[in-house]
Amino acid sequence: MEQKLPTDADMLAKIEAFCAKHSIPPTTFGRLAVGDGNLIPGLRKDRSMTLRTGQRVIDFMATYRPTKQADAA
Repeated sequence: MEQKLPTDADMLAKIEAFCAKHSIPPTTFGRLAVGDGNLIPGLRKDRSMTLRTGQRVIDFMATYRPTKQADAA
């Protein structure tokens, strides 16, 4: 069975939910995940991400462990 790739809109929704859950500002998420603070603003303006960037985002969210400081916030 063929697996469907997520669209940019799907990825943006997952990223925004992740940011809300962990109280991470969009620019911080972009910098931590892929070194691009404009990642989320760009996606909101219909910018597309490459498959490589998408995989980096997925990997970041899968392995993210909040620091104690982030837990206290």
